[in-house]
Amino acid sequence: MMKPTGPICVSALLSCLLVQAAWADQIFHYSDTWIDWPGYTSQLPNTDENGTPKIASLDVTLDGSMLTNVTINLNYDKRQLFDSLFISSDGAWDSWDYFVISGADSTDRSSTTNGTIASDGLWDVATDYTYTITSDSNSIRQNNPNGIDQDSLSLLNGNFAPTYDSASKTVTYDFSGLRIRVNPDSFFVAYAPWCANDVIGGGTAPVPEPATMLLFGTGLVGLVSLGRKKMRHA
Repeated sequence: MMKPTGPICVSALLSCLLVQAAWADQIFHYSDTWIDWPGYTSQLPNTDENGTPKIASLDVTLDGSMLTNVTINLNYDKRQLFDSLFISSDGAWDSWDYFVISGADSTDRSSTTNGTIASDGLWDVATDYTYTITSDSNSIRQNNPNGIDQDSLSLLNGNFAPTYDSASKTVTYDFSGLRIRVNPDSFFVAYAPWCANDVIGGGTAPVPEPATMLLFGTGLVGLVSLGRKKMRHA
């Protein structure tokens, strides 16, 4: 006499679905809620953007704990070079572990930025890093971060760069195969053009309230990174 197989088949199917769900990419979507870089103030603090670019949202895709994709969605078919991507893999939002800069070599902004602009590529960030700061007197984002000083960086991949699609109005960073680990419960990603005209950030790590940041002062930005724990690419 054959034993009933229905419950076993259903159980096996559910198990397969659960496994597939565990393997499925997690996509985190963040709208542009920033006006200035947290802890900094622009000349026109009530203006989110002026000219280009116009950033709409940020999408971060994880495969388990692996970062696979970051996409910047624009409201305008204009990308502003140079542009920078900041990645905190675990811990505080500004405990940056990885940094990507693009267009620095082809677009010389050294005269309008305080600090040493890094060359293009994917970089590892030192715990005691310092920002590069917009210094263009014509920019409404004057004195806002637009990158990380090269003296705070170690090059990981000089060929890494995002792709820009003017039709879909997206800047896409493809990290597939680079095995950059992040904590799905405590990561943060941010993006800024050279002029810091429109900035965006999002993640599962908290961003300090503006009042809290003022207590520490903008001169202490980055010091919280001293106690961070990096999740290295395996």
